[in-house]
Amino acid sequence: MAQETKVWYSYMGTPYKGNCPSFYDLNGTPWYDELTRNIPQIREAVLELLEHRNIDLKTYFNTGIVEGGGWDARGFLSWGRVDKLMETEKGRDVFAFFKDIPGIVLLSVSVLKPHTHVKAHNGDTDGTWRLHIPIYIPAGLPDCGLRVGGIDKPWTDDKITVFSDANMHEAWNQSDQTRIVLIADVVREELLDKKDAICVNVLALLLMHKMYTTVSSKIPPRWLMWLMTKVGIPVLKVAIYAYWPFRKRV
Repeated sequence: MAQETKVWYSYMGTPYKGNCPSFYDLNGTPWYDELTRNIPQIREAVLELLEHRNIDLKTYFNTGIVEGGGWDARGFLSWGRVDKLMETEKGRDVFAFFKDIPGIVLLSVSVLKPHTHVKAHNGDTDGTWRLHIPIYIPAGLPDCGLRVGGIDKPWTDDKITVFSDANMHEAWNQSDQTRIVLIADVVREELLDKKDAICVNVLALLLMHKMYTTVSSKIPPRWLMWLMTKVGIPVLKVAIYAYWPFRKRV
């Protein structure tokens, strides 16, 4: 009998020691190849969307990992839930390129302002592939790039970067112009049957993090971290599972 793949979540309190590589090569995967062919059309649709003044980008909530100019984002889909940009026709036009991808759980536009560094951090889970789809890339290495597991890569105009954000990673834009990508999270093929569970676990983690950061910017003491992990997140998971059948879907 094949051994079940266990999913890692950052709230487990243990450093990521799994076997996910820093970067993935998904060439030959049908949806990935189609997405790559559509980069020019996706870019055009996103830039049209951003030209509208009613698009309200938000500062990334975890400001503690951001140095410099700033990191803004806004979502189309957030861990299985419809997000703000899907309320607009142009937002739905962008999402149309992604809607048939098996396992798509998150899509957002990510704007890294000039002279900004997103400090090294681990993501929420190893259950997904993280995709960066290039929209506007102002420079290559060493001025603008991504480091995952100690490996540096630039964003390029014609390639989708795929990595495991469970690994320690960071990004920077030291150019004088804004860097724009779409961020997509896609549940790994072998974990598609766990898609809802992955969404619920990550949503509980993010909600707990946001609740804490509204009252403190400091790292929580060990006893409070234990309480949040062992009590707070499980309670939130129960509440999210109860809400899950009624969420607004694509």
